Amino acid sequence: MNHLVRILAALCVAAPPSACMAAPAQARDEGAATVRVEVASFRNAGGTLSCRLFTDAASFPDGEGVRTVRARIDGAQAACVFEGLTPGTYAVAALHDENGNGRVDRNFVGIPSEGYGVSNNRTYAMASPKWDESRFTLAAREALVLRIGLRY
Repeated sequence: MNHLVRILAALCVAAPPSACMAAPAQARDEGAATVRVEVASFRNAGGTLSCRLFTDAASFPDGEGVRTVRARIDGAQAACVFEGLTPGTYAVAALHDENGNGRVDRNFVGIPSEGYGVSNNRTYAMASPKWDESRFTLAAREALVLRIGLRY
């Protein structure tokens, strides 16, 4: 790494200042990790797949999370990708937002009426998924693929 920094520094001496401003940001992102969430169990191709990334139990699974990614459903599959993540503990909640309203629709009893799932695929018919069963640890530079099945 030090060798690369020295080369970049030498190049920056001859280049305009704006050309060298990206070097520190690139060095910081070396440990960035990626989570790809793949879903292939849609009951129809309407709406979108919405994936939310969580870093703690407090708002999981119904809160805003720390990041939301929406993806178009292509046939019977879709994927959300979270990039630039720091190592740590996370959980993902996925929703088949069939009507595109950006939220979980529920029936009269409070059970989701749209497909939902979480990392580690532990869902319940009459209770919310649990943080301890859904969390996973992400290492530096890891490219993790999660396959989530939806519960309707």
